[in-house]
Amino acid sequence: MGTGDWNDGMNKVGAQGKGESIWLGFFLYEVLMQFANVAKLHGDPAFVELCRKEAAKLRQNIEQHGWDGEWYRRAYFDDGTPLGSASNSECRIDSIAQSWSVLSGAADAKRSRMAMDALDKHLVHRDDAVIQLLSPPFDKSTPDPGYIRHMFPASERMARNTPCGRLGSDGIRRHG
Repeated sequence: MGTGDWNDGMNKVGAQGKGESIWLGFFLYEVLMQFANVAKLHGDPAFVELCRKEAAKLRQNIEQHGWDGEWYRRAYFDDGTPLGSASNSECRIDSIAQSWSVLSGAADAKRSRMAMDALDKHLVHRDDAVIQLLSPPFDKSTPDPGYIRHMFPASERMARNTPCGRLGSDGIRRHG
């Protein structure tokens, strides 16, 4: 994960080079599958096989280490602490991992349905026309995820018309 994957405000999650991003795993799966398609069009069966083999391993690892029981975790800190887990006091659930479980096609169908149901339950606020980035917002949690924790907590709720809100709605639409 380094010093941020898509959300650069989580710049301390993997600052020591050991943190892992679950959503980025879903994204990489999609990239590998698309590269396999391109390699097939270019008549490179060895690269097709390599991409599909690596995607399958990645999918297995995501299912084994990314599932939290009702939704997908967001990441792991350098010390192995989960982020986006029911065990967290802040950022128990994050939109991007749930959305990409559907958008990538990498997730187990039953689990991605549960993940999107959890996104709907915890992050969608229809009365306000808002899909939150995560919930509850960062405020005082440890380990420190980075400068996202030092933002005004309500700003994390205002995901309407942002890439996060769009991904959440795309995931909901695709999953039905």
